[in-house]
Amino acid sequence: MSDGTCDQLYLALRLASLEMYVREHRPIPFIVDDILINFDDGRAIAALKALAQLARHTQVIFFTHHEHLLEVARKALGAPISGVTLPVAESSPPSRSEAA
Repeated sequence: MSDGTCDQLYLALRLASLEMYVREHRPIPFIVDDILINFDDGRAIAALKALAQLARHTQVIFFTHHEHLLEVARKALGAPISGVTLPVAESSPPSRSEAA
């Protein structure tokens, strides 16, 4: 399977398992990190719509370093999407040997 297909299958399984869980338990947040990195725009839009559906029942937290996905989400969902851009560190953190 391609990386994109694996990512799509992984997302589908996570969504299905959370839907089953929420039927009998209190909702828990759904957190994903760069899950759409290997999706083309069409598949990203479909995934974002699925996440929007899920957001009706529980909190969805979506991390990405691909800023264009915010615009794709805004257009696809026709809703305001909040984004936070974190500053880039000026230098890398010290290695373990330097920190000790």
